[in-house]
Parts: sequence; C-alpha cells; structure tokens
Amino acid sequence: MSRTIRNYGSFKYYEEDCLCEYCRYNKRKGKGKKHGCGRDICCCEDIRADAVANGRIKRERGWNKWQK
Repeated sequence: MSRTIRNYGSFKYYEEDCLCEYCRYNKRKGKGKKHGCGRDICCCEDIRADAVANGRIKRERGWNKWQK
C-alpha cells in the first residue's frame, strides 16, 4: 500500500449511536409518544457493550470538520 492511500473503513460506533430513538425497530405513534421496541432482544446490544467496554461513550465536540 502506498502513502497516498487512506483507510476510510475505520468507523467505530459510540454508545450514543445505539440509542433506541435511532433504532429502525422502535415504534412511534402520534405526537412523539414512544411505544417501545418491536423486537424481544435489542439488535444493537453487542455494539453497545463493545463501545462501553472500550470507553467510547460520547464523541468529543468537533470530531468532524463542520462542528467547530
């Protein structure tokens, strides 16, 4: 691999990425009332556990260039 090649596939999930409000199985009806998850077991539980175990709870401010 040469010096000009960058690795963009190193994305790491944080615990804030696995909130239930972002889940596609979360059921919402009406005026913002939350009616729970549509699954019995959380689909993001393993990702959330890995993020917490490695200390990735919340991203620091300014991690991308438009958040200064």
